[in-house]
Amino acid sequence: MVETPPSVITPSKEYKELQEKLDKIDEMVDNTNAEIMQRLGKKAGRDIGIVYGFIIGLIIVLLVEKLIPKILLFIHMQ
Repeated sequence: MVETPPSVITPSKEYKELQEKLDKIDEMVDNTNAEIMQRLGKKAGRDIGIVYGFIIGLIIVLLVEKLIPKILLFIHMQ
């Protein structure tokens, strides 16, 4: 006598319904993770923009500080 391995029969309707629910949950988790990453990206971009703005402003101030005396000398020479 040959024994057949045990098998599980799942009702296709219940399985499909369960699979649909799991797909919806998976989609909600993916959307939530995407929103969290987008917010983190915005915060990082804002912080980097602040640093770049500070550096550019400092460079402009230093350049203006060096150029104004030369411009005033040039104006007085004329």
